[in-house]
Amino acid sequence: MKSVSHFFKAVIQACPYTLVGKTCVEAVKGKPVIPKKTSKNSLLYKKGMQTGRNIALVGVFCPFLWYSILSGGTRDFIILNAIHSGIIVCIGGVVAGINYLALNHSKHKMMQRG
Repeated sequence: MKSVSHFFKAVIQACPYTLVGKTCVEAVKGKPVIPKKTSKNSLLYKKGMQTGRNIALVGVFCPFLWYSILSGGTRDFIILNAIHSGIIVCIGGVVAGINYLALNHSKHKMMQRG
């Protein structure tokens, strides 16, 4: 149950509107923005995760798939587009997953060093 709630919290925190809202509230309150120190590898892995997420979103919002669904295309054509979009979503998930695992590995490695 914790993993499900953690997943939804992560999705909400990744939402661009949530981030903009938090930034606006902090600006109104007058809080100073103190950037966290992160390693170059962490930033690289986070960018890789974002890239994977964006690739997956391209698959979900594929215009060919949605056009075939909304225009009432044949069943075979919709299935073809759904398979293609599913492959793109899987590729994005793999890219994000590899970078996520690499980020966790580098964090554990840094914690062991000191």
